[in-house]
Amino acid sequence: MLDQVRIDDYLLVALDVRPCSFLTVPAEFPNGLELGKQIDELCRQDYQAMMDADIYRKAELILKLRNKIREAFKRVVSGSETYRAHLEWAEKLSLQTYETEVRPSIHELYLFKNPGIRKELKKLTKTRQQLREKVLRSATPSQSRACLAYPEESSPEYLACVGKLLGYPQCCIGSYRSDYPTVEQRVSEQIKESKSRVALNTLAFFVKDFFPCSPSCERATEIGAKAHSVLRSISPRLGELYLSCTKSYVNTAERYPELIKLSRKGLEEQAARLRAQTDANYG
Repeated sequence: MLDQVRIDDYLLVALDVRPCSFLTVPAEFPNGLELGKQIDELCRQDYQAMMDADIYRKAELILKLRNKIREAFKRVVSGSETYRAHLEWAEKLSLQTYETEVRPSIHELYLFKNPGIRKELKKLTKTRQQLREKVLRSATPSQSRACLAYPEESSPEYLACVGKLLGYPQCCIGSYRSDYPTVEQRVSEQIKESKSRVALNTLAFFVKDFFPCSPSCERATEIGAKAHSVLRSISPRLGELYLSCTKSYVNTAERYPELIKLSRKGLEEQAARLRAQTDANYG
């Protein structure tokens, strides 16, 4: 299990620092990249068949591919020792779990203690599905791929529910909702500006991929300080490890705009290679 997952997603919930957490499966597994490659390999022929098909067969083959990916996920990920280990740790810490499909090859595994949260998660999953279906029905050619893939990220109501469940401060939830989709740029600039004046307290970035309303947010810093205090009381080494994690979260947040550009460039290059390979084989 990754240190960040062990602390942010398991211990902070088990120790009542936050009510709920989630990890992306298999991306946040130590062998997530390997598991993803195995799924890709099992579905390679179906993917190529879908790419090569004429427009009249695309829909049929896309559905077939999605089902094949789901089967591969169940076999490769759900059947792995890593997956079982994560569930066993949840059981050892008396945490309940709720798993939902984000994409056929991507799941979210939620961890919580309060049984009532399961009902909220089921409602959230249903809302996300409704938002996606609505956007797909009304999609236009000019809409971005990200908007079509994750339309729930554009819903202020959805974002507010997620933020509350994950234990984020209300001020930070409100700021994220108003800034989306430029929140990464805003946080990066805030960090650079703050570091130019004073030493930055990294505790405001108390969990991975959380964006405080400002690096000096009092409520976010309080949560981070509580997390550090509780973990340090269990083990000084655990407290140091947590501080190290928050520092890495700040560094990543500061570089987010740059990382997003690199990611987009990589996806574009991958798409170009696939087109070139298809042209070479069937041109």
